[in-house]
Order: sequence, then structure tokens, then C-alpha cells
Amino acid sequence: MPVAFLRSHRLSLFLLGYALLVLYGSLHPFHWRDATEWTPAFLAAPLPQFITRTDLATNLLVYLPLGYVLALYLSRGRLRHMIALSALACLGYSLALESTQVLLPGRNASNLDIALNGLGAWLGAVLSRRHGQWMAWLNRVRGWRGHWFRASPAISLGLSLLVLWTLAQFSLVPFPGMGWLPPYLRPLDAGLAIARPNWPWGLAIFLEMAALGSFVAALLRPGRYAGALALLFVGALLLKLWLAATFLKLTLLGGMLSLETLGGFFGAYWLLMLPPAARHRAATAAALLAAIVLLRLTLAKYLLLPKSNPFNIVGLADLAASLWPYLALAVLALLAAEKMRAR
Repeated sequence: MPVAFLRSHRLSLFLLGYALLVLYGSLHPFHWRDATEWTPAFLAAPLPQFITRTDLATNLLVYLPLGYVLALYLSRGRLRHMIALSALACLGYSLALESTQVLLPGRNASNLDIALNGLGAWLGAVLSRRHGQWMAWLNRVRGWRGHWFRASPAISLGLSLLVLWTLAQFSLVPFPGMGWLPPYLRPLDAGLAIARPNWPWGLAIFLEMAALGSFVAALLRPGRYAGALALLFVGALLLKLWLAATFLKLTLLGGMLSLETLGGFFGAYWLLMLPPAARHRAATAAALLAAIVLLRLTLAKYLLLPKSNPFNIVGLADLAASLWPYLALAVLALLAAEKMRAR
């Protein structure tokens, strides 16, 4: 966040907007029971028998920005104990929303969710103590951006799609496989041996990395290509492995370390190193993204929006992955328009 944003009244608007977004996600779809059915019994209920890592991550991450920005807001008034105050305020907000969920037939109020929300808010408030350092780091990133990428509004939009692609990885499925391809769960001790090759997974990884690589290549400054793509591919593989380790049991990471996954990465990098792909980066990216759209329309049976719930981290990732090819094509069209105006 720019410092000017945090010093203005827009900080209050961000807090209000984010709080309303959390409210909407917590109380959706707003189908109510009779108020006489409300009970506080969920507060003393035992922990759920099955607790998924997805639910844990979602409840922590959703309240982390709220605690971060609320702590910054309170620090402007030089209030003492801003970390504790922010965490307690967010904990109270979570308690109010979870209590309201008792009246929603499709939702389950949970004392564990309240605790995780409060913990996420506390972590956000703690991180806000280093806000100046984060801003200094952001300024260094901007300098790095100018070293590697061309300067234009379309390029900036394209780089923002890298953040969206990172979010899409929480689905644990390559974005060409959204809607038809399940996560590749394979025993870790299976190694690289292929008894039954998962060719659809390998194809989806190949298309994702080839499209992502060619798209990023279209944003680069002249003379930046092979090294930048190598860094991108290594970072993408490490990100996928880290998220798989976070959301899955370690014994099921074999899919991310399989020959199909590694083959998809190496195949995509080899394709992008071919002279035609290197010379015609935007055209290569557009062709690959169009192929992904056609593949999804054929196999996923939906055009834009997935059926998953966008109010948890995996559902939001599914939405980001589903929209990514279309947004990338739009950015490529803006880049083409910029080149035409420059001529």
C-alpha cells in the first residue's frame, strides 16, 4: 500500500470495505432461520473431528489484513497497546459474525473459527509494526521492476496478474485444468516412476507454464529473457511445492514432484527457448492462452465462473485461475494497442 494511502481518510474506507466484504462472505447466502432458534451452544462445542488445512489457512488469512490495517489505523492516534486492541476488536467482530451464522441453515458456527480469526488478526497487527520496513522493501521491488520490465500502464497491469496467478495456486490445480482436473495426489515415496502416467496433469502444467512464461516474456525489457524465465520457473515450482506442503499431507506431495509435473516445466521452458517463441512473445502467449480457453470450454463446461464458493481461499483461487487467461488476453490487447500508438 502506498504511504499516501495510509495517511489519508481512504484508510478508513478500506477498513469499512474489507469489513463489509468479510461480513458478506461470512453470512452468504443470507437465508435465515427463525430468530428463536439461536443458541450460544457452539461456543462450548468440542472441536470438529476433521479439521482441514484449507479451513485453517482461510480463517487465518482472511483476518490478517483486517488486523494489519486496523493496527495501522489505531497507530495514527498513537493509542497504546494497538496490537492487543486490534486483535480484540477483530475477535469481537468474528464472534458477532459466527453468532449470526447460527441462524443460517447452510453455515456452521464454530468456536475454532473465532479463535483462528483472532489469531490471524493478531498476526496482522504484529506485522504492522514493521510497516516502514515493508514499504522500504516495496520501494526496492519497484526499482527491480524498472530493471527487468518495460514501463507502461499495460505492463503494470500485466505484473499485477502475477499476483493473481500466485493466488490461483492455492487451488493446487494448474489453471488450464480448472473445472475438470482434480489435484494430483500421489504418494511421495513413489518417486519419478510412472506406473499410470497422468497425461492430463502433465499437459495442464505444460500449458500453464508455457502461457505464463510467454506472457511474462512479453512484459520484459529487451535483453531480458532466458535468465528471467529461469527465475520465474524455479520460483513457480517452489511456490507450488510450498502450497502443496501447506494444504496437503506430506505423504501426498508426489504429484507435485512427479515426472509429469517436472516434464511439464521442462517442456514449457524448452518451447519458450525456441527462436520463434522468443521473437514473437506476445503472439505465442496469445496462442497458448486461446488454447487454454478452448480446452476449458471443451472439458470444464463453463465460460468464466467456477461453481466453487469464492468465500474461502480455495474457492477464491478457483475464481482467480478461471479468470486469469481472459485477463491476460486483455493485457496483451492493451500492449498491442500501445505499440500501434507508438508507431
